[in-house]
Amino acid sequence: MRRKWFLKARRWYLLVPGLALVMVACQEAPDTSGEVEPEEAVGRLVSIGGGLSSDNEAVYGEILAGREGEGPVCVLPTAGANPEGSMERAVDRIDRWGGEGTARGILISTEAPERAQEPEVAAEIRECSGFFFTGGVQSRIVDVFLPDGEVTPAYEALMERFREGAVVAGSSAGAAMMSDPMIAGGSSDGAFHDGAGPEGGVRVTPGMGFITTAVMDQHFLARGRIGRLLVAVLDDPAIDVGFGIDEDTALVLEGSLAWVAGASGVILVDGTNAEAGGQTPAHGRGLRVELLGAGDTLDLRDLSVSPGSGKTPVAEIVLGEEEGVVPDEPVSPADGFFERWVFLHRLHALAGDGAGEVTSEEEGHLIRIQAAPELRALAYPNVGVRGTPFGLSVGPLLVEIEPANGENGAARD
Repeated sequence: MRRKWFLKARRWYLLVPGLALVMVACQEAPDTSGEVEPEEAVGRLVSIGGGLSSDNEAVYGEILAGREGEGPVCVLPTAGANPEGSMERAVDRIDRWGGEGTARGILISTEAPERAQEPEVAAEIRECSGFFFTGGVQSRIVDVFLPDGEVTPAYEALMERFREGAVVAGSSAGAAMMSDPMIAGGSSDGAFHDGAGPEGGVRVTPGMGFITTAVMDQHFLARGRIGRLLVAVLDDPAIDVGFGIDEDTALVLEGSLAWVAGASGVILVDGTNAEAGGQTPAHGRGLRVELLGAGDTLDLRDLSVSPGSGKTPVAEIVLGEEEGVVPDEPVSPADGFFERWVFLHRLHALAGDGAGEVTSEEEGHLIRIQAAPELRALAYPNVGVRGTPFGLSVGPLLVEIEPANGENGAARD
């Protein structure tokens, strides 16, 4: 049996160097008989799955609502191959929604990593009301802010502002870097062959540490990344929970809650009660998977889901034939979970037809996804992504992965 996650104590931690911030106390009533020191504030995280549209008012609104203080939202383009261009575009987009002067760029990049050591840059960071990390390569962010694990003045200033309540947002690489450990790359196919680790099929390396109880994956449904997140949770003993955030969509974490905003959805992979098999890295059972759609809320104390108000049972929703409803690339029964958008359509089908189970054979393994007795299958009765209803919310689902030869291995710790 896998070890239990921190949720065994009904707490949710955000860890930074030398400090554990308890965001949510135990569920039992607190002792108020004596004086209690106020908890230190922690900022909002807005983790965006990449492909953020300039018209996505919901996501930009979540960023702006999380600001602390009067300073600008500071754009950090460290992950980008063209950092100056990425910075300018992000500043323009945030200004569009917040007004001119809302955002300001701070050019810290791999081309001039020494800037992360400069006191002047750290002082500039301390003036920011929030932060936005652009996309690119997440390891570039870690390499500049935490070179060889060394804490830079820029990192110290960033964490200081986060502890004071400033929002930290990021898209694509800017989302993946938030966790420690973080998913640095890899593929679903590779994960099933080579497991999780620094050199694994899903590469798991140190991240920035805004959150240490879950990893963030991005471009998730669009790029068929369910396999690499399942393996990361099953195969890496440091990871019990993963969030797979789709494009043009944000998972927002604040206090004891998280919620979904934007165009698509977020996959939760909960491995707190999973058992890992002994034959391959992708061998286990007891994984819980949920699809959260826009409007859904997740209680971070126990990972329970509350669907958005006004949603309708999926079986009752009939979408018309207007433009955008029918998928550009129809999904056939032969399409595997690791292909673009297929996992989303499989969950939509399971929610709508009452079959109770979907399967896929991938890289010599059989993935079986079964609806739990308390299945939730809801959405808003209008068009979402790829011909599915908007805000599609499906779960809980139980996942079992075994070698396709059907032989069982010995259980692993």
